[in-house]
Amino acid sequence: MKKLVELFTVKSLLQSFTFMFCLVAFISCEKTIEESKPDPAIINPLTDFEVIKDPNNAFKYTFKNLSSKYKRVEWRFGDDTLNTNIDVTHTYVATGQYNVELRTYSETGNTSRKLMKVNIYPDSVIQITHKKTNVPNEVELGLNVKGTIKSVLWTFNDAVPVTTSKELNPVKTYVPGMFNTLSVKVTTVDGSVATVTRKNATSAGFVKDITMERESYTVSAENTLLTTENSVRILDNNVESKFVIGGKAGRVFSYPYTVTINYLTPQEVKIYAVGNSNDLPVRDPKAWSVQGSNDGVTWEVLDTRLMEKNFYTQMTDLGAKTDLQRYKQLFNYSIANPKPFKKYKWVITANWGDPAMQINDFRLYK
Repeated sequence: MKKLVELFTVKSLLQSFTFMFCLVAFISCEKTIEESKPDPAIINPLTDFEVIKDPNNAFKYTFKNLSSKYKRVEWRFGDDTLNTNIDVTHTYVATGQYNVELRTYSETGNTSRKLMKVNIYPDSVIQITHKKTNVPNEVELGLNVKGTIKSVLWTFNDAVPVTTSKELNPVKTYVPGMFNTLSVKVTTVDGSVATVTRKNATSAGFVKDITMERESYTVSAENTLLTTENSVRILDNNVESKFVIGGKAGRVFSYPYTVTINYLTPQEVKIYAVGNSNDLPVRDPKAWSVQGSNDGVTWEVLDTRLMEKNFYTQMTDLGAKTDLQRYKQLFNYSIANPKPFKKYKWVITANWGDPAMQINDFRLYK
């Protein structure tokens, strides 16, 4: 009987072990089957958008989302702002260059992005206008602004102290023959700000310097004694340099002394400028004419000048107190009837009596 019980016990244990083994094997097999299931499909979003400028507000842009296969989006406008709307209109608060980025995210967490630059130049926001009044040398200034103006601030740097105006259309009187700098700051109703500066403001309006756009130039005599004071200094647009001719061997010349500027295409010059040097006013030009030609053979006189006072004295009369204010200044002169010419010639016929003549700059403006 004892042996029978022992046999039964052993048999039961073997059956239990067999059952457990099968159970573990089953669970293991089931787990292996579950782990071998394929991963879900990856969805890669396709990111695209277009930018639409507001025709009436240079600071305002609409960004239209053209993306696909996305669940959510993030817009970054390059000015530390973020937006998660599908399509969005954004107004910048200042001029500048901005890197716009659109990021899209799919249901599987994948992402893509597209970048685009937005440039808001001050000149695209503000255009300064001017018109002459019935008073000599007086100009009424105005503005064309892409945006609704809240306030303006004009700054005029032609006198000491600097003057300002908050008027929309200030009236300004300029000293004849002088170049002036002005700026205007515009704030829109949205709080956006733009500032434009103009350096060549004159009693005849705003002009553009085209001296450096020339094809070539010639002079009637060259300074071969000192290359740092040769003829290229006449047309280098640098008031810190000067040209000297005469008075010594190596820079001999005779009047009339001519400087001829050549252009590839006809240019209509409205104003020209003459600059005085850093010393010796007796060497400055006193009498001259400016002429124009298209063939280099037939020349038309556009303007003639005979100075009653040298440049140094003129600056003193205008209130200059120091030599720094009197020397190295530009004096502009209007051409009464501008016409397009390919060639312009400056013909100097006298200075203030010194054997040598010197020129700081000669410039042409249209």
